[in-house]
Amino acid sequence: MNIFSIDYIKEKWAHAGFQKYFQNTGWMFASKILSMGVSFLATIYIARNLGPTNYGQLSYALSFVGIFSFLASLGIDNILYRDLISYPEKRKELLGSAFIVKIIAGIFTAILISVVVISSSGSNDISKILIIIISGTFIFNPFQIIGLEFQARVKSKYLSITAFIVTIILNALKVIAIFSGKGVLYLAMILLLEPILYTIFYWFIYEKHTGEKITSWIFDKKIAFDLMRDSWPLMFSSVFAVIYSEIDQVLIKNMINTYSVGIYDSAVRVTEVFYFIPNIIIASLFPAIINAKITSRELYQKRLQKISLLLVCLAGLISISLTLFAPFIIKILYGDAFVGSVVILKIYTWSLIGTFLGALIANYLIAENYRKISFFVNLIPMIVNVLFDIIWIPKYGIIGPAYATLIAYSLSPLILLFFTNTRKDLLKMFRTTKSHT
Repeated sequence: MNIFSIDYIKEKWAHAGFQKYFQNTGWMFASKILSMGVSFLATIYIARNLGPTNYGQLSYALSFVGIFSFLASLGIDNILYRDLISYPEKRKELLGSAFIVKIIAGIFTAILISVVVISSSGSNDISKILIIIISGTFIFNPFQIIGLEFQARVKSKYLSITAFIVTIILNALKVIAIFSGKGVLYLAMILLLEPILYTIFYWFIYEKHTGEKITSWIFDKKIAFDLMRDSWPLMFSSVFAVIYSEIDQVLIKNMINTYSVGIYDSAVRVTEVFYFIPNIIIASLFPAIINAKITSRELYQKRLQKISLLLVCLAGLISISLTLFAPFIIKILYGDAFVGSVVILKIYTWSLIGTFLGALIANYLIAENYRKISFFVNLIPMIVNVLFDIIWIPKYGIIGPAYATLIAYSLSPLILLFFTNTRKDLLKMFRTTKSHT
């Protein structure tokens, strides 16, 4: 049947499975678009009023804390999501075990960051206080696993509504703080409030819409051990991913200054507005991909191939648009004080292709349980990014890390060609593509 025919489209549209995933994706897209729009406008307002230097202080603190996020997450989320889909009958044990492990890790991480910052040498600038405050978010983040439970059930409506409400509250507080003449310390306190609000809302919607109590979750030592055993390669992989996504701002601050961090980060934020696209597409369709893998290997590969093509096309269109309109975008959004961000945006935006595909690759490697390959897919780009940053920042300034990031993000898909199993899958997907052209 011709896939462009009216009859084919009507048939697919009426399919119950399609409607289920379409509505789930629709809620996530609507919430993310509205939330990202509100957050982005608030960030622009904050950056314009703080200026590059003060904005750079906040950006540096966020990046520094972000580097330690792997210790708080332990790479468990993706494994938990996979198991919630595969073993729904064990959800209480899975949720309870993951929660206890993550809350211990979150408290440990917050304490570790505080000790590192307090004991570090150098001037006692405001960045240290900002880092300590923001690190407190790790203590409340474990409740985010409730979101994974609703995603596994393909019921993201409640999560989407919650995300939008929290976004409105937080960004309203941020704008009020800046309008009232408050500084970055107030913004850090508002950032600490975010996971607390999510905890309250998630707790409420879980108990209301599942009819179960969070206190009914069960801690199982074996399940906890299994989660950590399966996730430790992902944890190390996330270390590398986090480092090469956050290290630029940290190195720029220490090798140049906070003003340069503000200029660089403003361009990064424009690009990151689009990061939600692959995450939503993959989060919504990942259950269908897992089910296809169980049913038919060919169907599984076809779905991977179609999603890959979709992600590349979307990333390419966005990158072209941002490159063409970069001067206009930076001037309108940030003003003349951030004009140095234009060249960074033109370079950094092309990392979207690698970023979009990287999100799919991460889930594909989990589905196949290729933990060792996942390790190298993140290790190699991290090493490349850090080395190029160290070499290029002194030589080229903030343009250096922009190119370093572009190269690092582009490596992930190429690394799959160096492993037999993933190379075979890619070749089969390519042959599937050719047979349908």
